[in-house]
Amino acid sequence: MVDKMGRKIAIVHYHLRRGGVTRVIEAAREAMESRGHEVLILSGEPPLGDAKQVGVRVVSALNYRKTGSSVVAENLAEKLKQEAKAHFGDLPDVWHFHNPTLAKNVMIPTVIRELANEGERIVLQLHDFAEDGRPSNYTSQRSFFDSESSFEETLYPTARQIHYATINCRDHDFLRAAGVKEKNVHVIANAIPELRVRTKPEDRPFSKDKLFALYPTRGIRRKNIGELLLLALIYGDRVDFATTLSPDNPEWKETHEMWRDAISELDLPVSLGVADDGKQNFFDLLGWSDFIVTTSIGEGFGLAFLEPWIIGKCVIGRDLPEITRDFSKNGVRLDGLYKRIDIPIEWLDMAALESEVESMLRRSYLAYDCGMPKGAVKQTLKAWIKDKRIDFGVLNEGFQIEILRKLKSDASLLDQIAIPPLSLSTKREIDESSEAVRSAYNLERYGVALDDMYTAVAQEKIGKVKHLATKKVLKQFLHPKRLNLLRN
Repeated sequence: MVDKMGRKIAIVHYHLRRGGVTRVIEAAREAMESRGHEVLILSGEPPLGDAKQVGVRVVSALNYRKTGSSVVAENLAEKLKQEAKAHFGDLPDVWHFHNPTLAKNVMIPTVIRELANEGERIVLQLHDFAEDGRPSNYTSQRSFFDSESSFEETLYPTARQIHYATINCRDHDFLRAAGVKEKNVHVIANAIPELRVRTKPEDRPFSKDKLFALYPTRGIRRKNIGELLLLALIYGDRVDFATTLSPDNPEWKETHEMWRDAISELDLPVSLGVADDGKQNFFDLLGWSDFIVTTSIGEGFGLAFLEPWIIGKCVIGRDLPEITRDFSKNGVRLDGLYKRIDIPIEWLDMAALESEVESMLRRSYLAYDCGMPKGAVKQTLKAWIKDKRIDFGVLNEGFQIEILRKLKSDASLLDQIAIPPLSLSTKREIDESSEAVRSAYNLERYGVALDDMYTAVAQEKIGKVKHLATKKVLKQFLHPKRLNLLRN
């Protein structure tokens, strides 16, 4: 048996601001240090507030940047090695990069190429993909390189000693389909921490005579706020709905304000951004809720489907089977989720819909410098429309508000849509799912998976560095049936 103890792990990220990836890095450090490994975090900026400073070295060139050069990138690779040697006394056994292909810093793929060509053992953990509805990121990364061949030969390196980590099985399958060998790609599901929730529904200072559903989200477009309004239109006599935060991005703020106006116009029991001003504590809001709601049309890991159970709340809303299949396998109940909300297609102007779909497809394929496939519009509509009914969640804001106004003006039309059930889980069902989440997504299990991956990488012989064809990765995401008017 090969000794796993005492490995030197260098974790590299753009920053340590509060957020999902920072939580993952902190969990990894805790899990690895508890197993006797030594962890160095290399960050573009220091941790905020009272975050742990020990074992963190700041390399400012790691921070977000859209420009640079190969020379600067090579210097950054040397700087990372210098900092690692200063900390460990030697180079690390494994370099672990988070989101290296997302173009948050366009030099990082070149940095990784330099380390890989020197025979360093590397883990590339992909939480998000530029290919997944982020064409501006993809364009920024391509623009960094002098030629298309440089881009192709840098973005997704492969070798025996280079392993990939994903946070869900969908991304694992996509990388496999693109050409990564099975033994070189690992699913490392995030650990779910305990949440500091002390309040209860009966203690809340509002919604005394109704249920309260909280959507813990920032109201960006893919969170599908229009569908939250549809749920409020259907169940507003029994339920008050709220989101926690408004978007920061000025482009998204305009759309968000449109939904505020629609809430007022349609007189719906929805409050947006209730935690914006800091007067409402996030954890208090969680505790006060009767259940958690989600209408998102796209997630990476899917914390919204897991965290509620550990605080005794069930989850109601839109299913994302590509993501939730992992949770169901681990015993988490997802009975309150629906896959579609079907609307009669005759409620929409088909010519306008076809025009919007064609425009979306052309923009998407052009943004990724790809030719639009023949019959793409027809293929997309075929995926969206079933038995002359279309899913509300694939429509953009213009179509969604048109439908909301139609339903508000004639409540009898609700009989013509597939209304999702509002069936709350029993205490026993919540307890079962809570136990399933704690069992499958605890820090100990996360640490075992991470440790096994590091061991596999550290034991690999050094092989020749090759690369994936970038178009093969892009193909997994840029498929007509996967596109959506709210994201593309």
